[in-house]
Amino acid sequence: MLLVKTHGSLNEIFAADASPASFESDAELRSFVRQVCDRDSWTGGSDGIYFYDASGPRAQAWFFNPDGSSAELCGNGMRGLGRLVLDLRGTDAEAIASGGREYTIRRGPTTQEGVRQVRLELPEISFDQALGARTGHGPFDGYTAVAVPNPHVIAIVEEYREASLIDAGKRAADWFPEGANVSFLLPLEADDDLEQVFVRTFERGAGLTPSCGSGVVASRAAYSRVTGLDPEQRVVVRNAGGVAAATIAVRGGDWFPVLEGNATVVYRTAADHAGRPAGELAYDEAENAAYRALDERNTAYLKSAGVTTAHP
Repeated sequence: MLLVKTHGSLNEIFAADASPASFESDAELRSFVRQVCDRDSWTGGSDGIYFYDASGPRAQAWFFNPDGSSAELCGNGMRGLGRLVLDLRGTDAEAIASGGREYTIRRGPTTQEGVRQVRLELPEISFDQALGARTGHGPFDGYTAVAVPNPHVIAIVEEYREASLIDAGKRAADWFPEGANVSFLLPLEADDDLEQVFVRTFERGAGLTPSCGSGVVASRAAYSRVTGLDPEQRVVVRNAGGVAAATIAVRGGDWFPVLEGNATVVYRTAADHAGRPAGELAYDEAENAAYRALDERNTAYLKSAGVTTAHP
């Protein structure tokens, strides 16, 4: 099968042109996921994988975490997968069905560095009831629960402490029956009248990653929920791995997040169903070089703002 490593803000996600049903068993499927996502494997690993079938009028997709567990959504992975489907079909907009929901991908502007971007439109989000009242007491008192549709809890902080985020992320696995992604949001100084924040996420099934797309939009929604900021205002969201932007479209009282950011191809290769190599790693040198330039600028900005963080 074709295996493409993509990334959104350095959150590396594979896209494999196969469906889960193409594996002989569930055990073989999950073994494949763990094999190719292993950071010590021949692939260099990743933070998850989208399987997809683009043969029909609407592409279908299925996401798995690196530990082999399935999840409803990976926002950054959907950015990469969506870009591949747009390129495959030569279109400017596509709808992808995944986890019983539909996600719309549109081509976005290319940055001054030459980084390809997309806009991801997500289904409506829900607050609090996503995780019940358990955010109202215990270690997650003061957090905001958001489902996008995967579960998130977000804390708006005055100072970012990575050790505290890691501790909270580990606690979430025991505190919430289905686990939860945990994010810290730190407001930053506005730039050219654009609101800016820093967001870091500890993802269930993956741990600390350079960026989490669903964490970006969940945090953006929580920011308006807590502060009263107009949800439709564009906010620049900086991560350890790059820069994105998020808005919330309000329709009939429902909130629909829109995530804009890079969708970069790292390399293309092929793998068999046992997770073994079936082709060479063909890196896209131009795309990778363009993203390095953008990432260096973001890293310098975060350092100047006093944010201490690192790629995991």
